[in-house]
Amino acid sequence: MERFEQAFEEAMRSEVLPMDVMIRYASSAHGKRLRPRLVFLSAQLFGAVNDSTRRTALFVEMLHTATLIHDDVVDESDMRRNQPSLYARFGSRLAVLAGDYLLSKALLLLFTPEDDPILQEMFATVMAMTEGEVLQIRRQETETGEKKDFDQGLSRKELYLNVIERKTARLIRACCVGGALSVTPRLSPPTSHLVSDFGLNLGLVFQMRDDLLDNDTPETTALAKQLLPEYLDKALKALEVLTPYVKNKEVLNALRELTIFCAERDH
Repeated sequence: MERFEQAFEEAMRSEVLPMDVMIRYASSAHGKRLRPRLVFLSAQLFGAVNDSTRRTALFVEMLHTATLIHDDVVDESDMRRNQPSLYARFGSRLAVLAGDYLLSKALLLLFTPEDDPILQEMFATVMAMTEGEVLQIRRQETETGEKKDFDQGLSRKELYLNVIERKTARLIRACCVGGALSVTPRLSPPTSHLVSDFGLNLGLVFQMRDDLLDNDTPETTALAKQLLPEYLDKALKALEVLTPYVKNKEVLNALRELTIFCAERDH
């Protein structure tokens, strides 16, 4: 992670001064680095961290940063991690461009032939995250009475899961799958499915815990409280089934502890 932080600081630069100021500002208040940690841990389940692993870790954190910038513009959020958001500091036009720049720069990291399987996973993830944002906005408009034409025939529970899977869980799944692919490009379908299953359920757990901590609306809080134990159990069971396929059982235990932390954290 020390090497990652150095590489990330280097990657978050631009030769154009206004852009450089914005993306440095966006990276100054970072979170837990959950996503690159998952890339490294998932890689170590099957082999040794290599250059492809490091590129993947940089990609997911840059993508995550870009989506947070765009989310703040869409939601008109003034604060991000206890400081003014990029949107509040520089305005919506520049913030959108900064997010676009980071996304483009991140994609360039994986434009080598050996990273093709990872890149395909990431392209699908970016599309899913965009769909999730649209679903969330339309759901909010329907609930507030702004729009009445949003009905997919889904229950509130199904719609909730649909949104958080796309907005959050797909990227966490991509971290796990991308890390594994970085050391084992031809991961067997059964193993790949188990890694994917674990990552998706972990992502759902992570977002449900976020929703409980945010206490945004009574409905969301109630759904998160109801569903979190079920999906925590699914994530832990996926790790258990994965045990015979991995080379490093110590890393598997670390992922188990990280999963429990995501479900129980208080911030």
